[in-house]
Amino acid sequence: PDVKETLKKYTVYPLKTVEELEDLYSNTPLNLLIIDTVSHRLSSLEELLNRLDDDMVVLITPEKLDKFTIDNFPPSVYECIDVESIKDELPVIVERALERQRFKNELRLLKQTREVPKFLQAASTSLKWDLEQYPGGRYLQKKVLVNFAKMLTASFDMRKLFNHFMDSVAEIVRVSKMSIMLRDKEGFHIKTHWGLDPYIADNLRLKKDSALIAWLSKTGRIMHKPVNPADTASINIKAEMELLQCTYSFPMIHKGKLIGIFNIDNKITEEPFYKEELEIIYLLCNYLAAAVKDIDLYHQIWYQKEFAKNIISSINSGMIAIDRDEKITVFNQQASEILDLDSSEMFGNDLRILPSPLGDILYETMMTGTAYKRYEVEIRPKGVSIGINSYRLLDEQQNPTGAGIVFSDLSDSKKLEEHRRRTEKLQAVNDLMAKIAHEVRNPLTAIQTYIQLMHEKCSDDEMRSFFISSVSQSIYTLDNLIDKLVTFSDTLDYNFNREDVNLIIDEAADHVSKNIPETHKFSRLGIDSESFFINADKKLLIKAIYYLILHIVDRTPQGTLITMSAKTIIKDPPCVEISIKYDGDEFTDEEKQSLLKPLLDIDNLGTELNVPISHKIIEKHNGSLDIKSDGGSNTFIIKLPLIDRRSPAISIDKGH
Repeated sequence: PDVKETLKKYTVYPLKTVEELEDLYSNTPLNLLIIDTVSHRLSSLEELLNRLDDDMVVLITPEKLDKFTIDNFPPSVYECIDVESIKDELPVIVERALERQRFKNELRLLKQTREVPKFLQAASTSLKWDLEQYPGGRYLQKKVLVNFAKMLTASFDMRKLFNHFMDSVAEIVRVSKMSIMLRDKEGFHIKTHWGLDPYIADNLRLKKDSALIAWLSKTGRIMHKPVNPADTASINIKAEMELLQCTYSFPMIHKGKLIGIFNIDNKITEEPFYKEELEIIYLLCNYLAAAVKDIDLYHQIWYQKEFAKNIISSINSGMIAIDRDEKITVFNQQASEILDLDSSEMFGNDLRILPSPLGDILYETMMTGTAYKRYEVEIRPKGVSIGINSYRLLDEQQNPTGAGIVFSDLSDSKKLEEHRRRTEKLQAVNDLMAKIAHEVRNPLTAIQTYIQLMHEKCSDDEMRSFFISSVSQSIYTLDNLIDKLVTFSDTLDYNFNREDVNLIIDEAADHVSKNIPETHKFSRLGIDSESFFINADKKLLIKAIYYLILHIVDRTPQGTLITMSAKTIIKDPPCVEISIKYDGDEFTDEEKQSLLKPLLDIDNLGTELNVPISHKIIEKHNGSLDIKSDGGSNTFIIKLPLIDRRSPAISIDKGH
């Protein structure tokens, strides 16, 4: 970006790889190369620098180089500049380098004029025009050759091409006004000019069916402005040429089509035009037309190439392509991310550098034409799963020129699909548990009723007491298990209300004290005297606390003391923290994770569901359940968000 910003007055084409540079250099005459050695190491460029012409490279280096290093560069290196000096020194260096190139080109062309080049010799013979005998002598010949050569070596800069063309014409005839018109969708407009009013040049258009355009397209000859027009077409041609302020209009024809017009006015000396002058300008216009079409084609190809590059680099799929020599020609950024490979190291390398089996698929597709569709493979050794589509590249004769693959990372899709399947299974289990619980609870109610009637009707006290105690305990155990299944299923409805934390703690402590086995001890520590409020279903939240304590009872020996305490945390967001602590074997990290998942152990189903049910209820309250182990004790920590509190003594607003 710094280079393009600094060299606004020049046409700069950025290239990313050495291969692109070599391809462009082999097909296009270049004036100057600026190579960033921060991105490309000098050692990798040595062969290329030795093959380039003298003084046509400017190197950008990370830091200033000493004179000894610079003197030992190949002759193609004109100058070096460090990164920090780009904005200040690069324009001056580029100007000097281009001027040196221009001087060397002119010197070479002047030497070559000792023997007239074959294409000018043929033109001289066909036009019967001897440059040596034309007014101006050999000096004029040299100037025309120099400017004409500049026109042909203007690379793909349209502005420079037109400037060199008009310089060539100016050396042949000195005219007061010149203009070049090019064709577009709406007609012909002035692309560049010399001596015209800028307002006229910017706003003048000739339609495709105008008189001048129609005549030039039909005849392909030079039009001299009519002096005494006798018909409507001649009158219109004269009017149009007067608007263009020209005396002669030259057709610019490419492959039989009129693509532009070159217009000139009278000579500045008011002398008449020689036939030879008009003929050589006509000849130059034909060369200009060919050059214009070549530049248009080049820019179209360049645009399409950049557009394709942007598409390839922006798509979410990886893309790799090889040529007929089995070299990698395309390796986009997404492919680099999926395969964890540097794309700059892939270009130009043999396909066998690719991880297996990508190289095999590319080779098979190119050689046999086998096309893979949605083919899933695992990339070794990292085990990345990808889905591949392959295609064969063909030339105009339908001969294979390479192959390509488009692929996507399936790892996330597989994880998502596995998660979906597990969710469906869990939902099915929840529905099944809810249905079983509701179906079993109805007959249990009837059994409970019959036991009460037996208590009243049966006369055998011993039999009655044994039956009632045994069956009642079994019914209680079964009813408790069903209650857990119902609570764990997704069919449970929560009745949220604004509840006082102190009251919930008190009621939870009372419920635990009444239902905890005599083998264990329970103690409740105090909480802040202020009243804090949470949004909760009090009945279910008390049940969650009770289930955690039941889990501790099942896990610990007789005589274990279980302590419950609570405190408020005034932070952002404020919350209440309920701790249930006991002494015992500390949990491992794996045990902590497994406790929060339903194990569904058939032999101990009631016990294993205690913590998962509590965890689920707490999460429904937008809270969290954590397990901490330290110093031979374990603590279940419940955090619930506060909504407000009754006492205004302390603010819990954000930031206080």
